[in-house]
Order: sequence, then structure tokens, then C-alpha cells
Amino acid sequence: MTNPDRLTRIEKVLDYIHEHLDEPIHVLNLAEKSCWSRWQFQRVFGQATGLTVAQYIRELRLSNAAELLLSSKDRHVDIAIQCGFDSEISFSRAFKQMFNCTPGHYRQQGKRYGLRTPLQYRKPHTAQIDTPKAFTQIRLESRDDFQLHGINDWIRGPFSSAPDFIERVPRLWKQLEKQAHHIDSHTRPIGVVDTNDHPQHPDQMRYWVGYVNQPNKHFDSMQIPAQEYAVIPVHGKVVAIEQAVEWFIYQWLPDSNYLGVQGYELEIYEPNYDPDSSHSYMEYWLPIKPR
Repeated sequence: MTNPDRLTRIEKVLDYIHEHLDEPIHVLNLAEKSCWSRWQFQRVFGQATGLTVAQYIRELRLSNAAELLLSSKDRHVDIAIQCGFDSEISFSRAFKQMFNCTPGHYRQQGKRYGLRTPLQYRKPHTAQIDTPKAFTQIRLESRDDFQLHGINDWIRGPFSSAPDFIERVPRLWKQLEKQAHHIDSHTRPIGVVDTNDHPQHPDQMRYWVGYVNQPNKHFDSMQIPAQEYAVIPVHGKVVAIEQAVEWFIYQWLPDSNYLGVQGYELEIYEPNYDPDSSHSYMEYWLPIKPR
């Protein structure tokens, strides 16, 4: 089980990192604040977060820089210094490694993608098997419009007065699997939850399962518009999805710089996803916009 004292010490270190991102941060100093040796601290930090200390600090600094590129007209060199880099050259090199483009091109595109947000501790649900990665990091991504081809049904979600998604959603996935013999085996299906208002179905949402840009006469089609998303990583059995989304809505979103919006929520699963395995992984993409 997770050691509460260990998590508290990691949280204190994370708070320090978040408050001093624009200053030099040394692993040895962080280890002293955590009361572990340098080796012990790096090991515990990696187990709890899935990241190295240096990687985490670098990604947060570059994410802050990417946000400033989109939200301000500051010069690249000023953004570099503001985000803790020694020079514009070192900043540009690190930025390209993370985002696969120059700061100038990122600004020109005008879209948020690949941004990392500060890690937050998410207390496991009592029914959830404990995981060594006790902290969750939300990623911000933009996705162009695409066409989904598949099957769909009306469902009542977890916040409905009479939820039925637990029965209806697996039924749709099984139906899609039966019809997928004509789809390339390397093409992964996704789930899409249409949360827009539908007056004729006031207590329901339309749930889709299908393939991106794979037209077929056996499937219905729907156009998903371009959208900005908060991406929630979900480790574990399928029940962990609902728990992760609730944590995001009730805890992460209110304290963030973003608002949730109605639209199309995406469920993107790793290959061979097993809903009954504690080792499974998927991502839940929720539409957002800056406040």
C-alpha cells in the first residue's frame, strides 16, 4: 500500500518545484528537502510519478514557455529567461526536442499540443488497486477535425438519474468487434461521447464506437470538429475511467486555468486493452477552453 508520509514528502517537493521553476533547481537540494538521500529521493520520485526529476522540471518549463508563446507577444529570448533557461539557443534546442518544432513554428500554429501540467496527487478509490504512480499529470492537446465511422446508441451516463452505460457501452464494443473483420488489424477503434444537448433525449448522451477515417457501408458516420482537450491518463481496470473523470471534474478542473465545454469526449485505448486488467492503460480526452 502507499505510504502516506512518502506521498506528503513528494508533495512538498513538487510544491517547491512549482514555485521555483524560473530559478535553478538542483536534485541535491530537493533531496535534502525530502529528507532522503539523493539516490533514495530519485528512486521514490520515479516510482510515484513515472518521471525523472530532470525530465519533469524540463517539461514543465517548456510547457510554460509554449503557453506564453500562444498567450503573449513576448520575444522568444524573454520567454526563455522567464522560464528558467540560460539562453535562447538552449531554450530553442530543448523546445524542439519536446515539441518537434521551433518556438516560432509553435506560435505560428496557434494550437496547444503536448503541454504538461503540474503533477497532482489523486487519492485512489477504496475499491481501486493501489498503483505506484500515485500522481496524475494532465496533458493538453489540440486535435484537428476528423470523421468517425462506426455504430452508436443512446446511453445514460454516471450522472444520470438512471445510469445504464455499464450495460450498453460493452454491448456496443462487442457489436463493433463482430463487424471489424473488414478493418485493418492495426487500426485502433476509439469511443466518442457526444455531450451536446439533445432536446429529444434530455437525459441521454450519444455514445459512438468506431474508426477514424475508415468509411464503410456497414457503419454510420459522424464529423468530430477540431477541439482542444485535456488528456487524462487512466491506469487499471475499466472502473478506473469513471473515477479518473470524476477526479478531473471535481478537483483538477476548478483549480486550473481552463473550463470544461460541451462537445465530444474521446476514449483512446492502447492495443490489446483489457478492461479487467489492473495493468491496462487508456486516455480520456475531455474538451476544454482557456478561462
